[in-house]
Amino acid sequence: MIRHTALAAALTLTAFIAGSGAAAAQSAPDWLGGELKKPLADTRIGITVLYPGSNSYQAKYAEAAVSYAKEIGINATVMDPQGDPATQFNQLQDMIAQKMDVIVLWPTSQNALIPAVRQASRANIPVVTSNSPIGEAGRQYVTAHTGPDDCKLASQAAEMLGDSLGGKGNIVVVEGTPGYSVSILRGNCFLDAMEDKYPDIKILASQPADWNREKAQTVMETFLTQYGGEINGVYAFDDGMGLGIISALQAAGKKPGEIKLVTCNQFGEGWDAIKAGWQTGSGKQSPIDDAVLAIQTAVKVANGIAVPPVQEIAIDKITADTIDNFERPSW
Repeated sequence: MIRHTALAAALTLTAFIAGSGAAAAQSAPDWLGGELKKPLADTRIGITVLYPGSNSYQAKYAEAAVSYAKEIGINATVMDPQGDPATQFNQLQDMIAQKMDVIVLWPTSQNALIPAVRQASRANIPVVTSNSPIGEAGRQYVTAHTGPDDCKLASQAAEMLGDSLGGKGNIVVVEGTPGYSVSILRGNCFLDAMEDKYPDIKILASQPADWNREKAQTVMETFLTQYGGEINGVYAFDDGMGLGIISALQAAGKKPGEIKLVTCNQFGEGWDAIKAGWQTGSGKQSPIDDAVLAIQTAVKVANGIAVPPVQEIAIDKITADTIDNFERPSW
């Protein structure tokens, strides 16, 4: 069951009922693409989010999920498993027991949750995975997936870093949580792009920091001790870890831009870091778009409306040359 930290308690909401939100009038929203089978206020959706306490992207996703569910007037429960597959497994079983209309799952593990997803499928409760796909063996039990194209984000990161180094040099990599589907995609697709386009760039080392800013700082401090002046660039799987890397570079007396840093999804502080020259590039990826698309897809599924098996949110490259074309992220 969910651990009742203050954050978890704040995110566990079950009070979106008839009369709350703009959809109480029961008219079908324009994006639905069909008729409502029952009032939105009677549509029950369970949402379990990876770990909103780990970084600002996940926190903003959870906040957006709560806000959007209230806006459209559905009966939604948003839960925080704190990154623990066992806790999330229990949450899924609780949703099945409560006979939710649809479950939205941002999985904490690629494979550990497959038995629970299968159980939902056997109980005729559709599952929409969000942000991160579940393992291949479990996808037969999933109705739809929504989120960013992590492989493309990683390839973009490789291009931004490779171009900033002129196709030559040594880099280190700071990874997300091992075994997690996004970590796998952002690692393998980055390596593929590097090997194909920048064969003269050498990866000195690669270590996980579990999407954690403080752990990323420690990992980077170790890299600087081990490799010192050999490091020309760094690839971090997200901006939260990128910010920890910047702290390590600053503590080591490095100057802005002396070591090139590229990440995948930009946070507000990462935006500031590009402006200040500490970060070379990142990828546009909105947690608000991420949450809204997942919920809209779940509502469509609940009303028997066909949805594509995969839907993607918009992504883009953000560098010092393009940053003024985008708004600073609010997360």
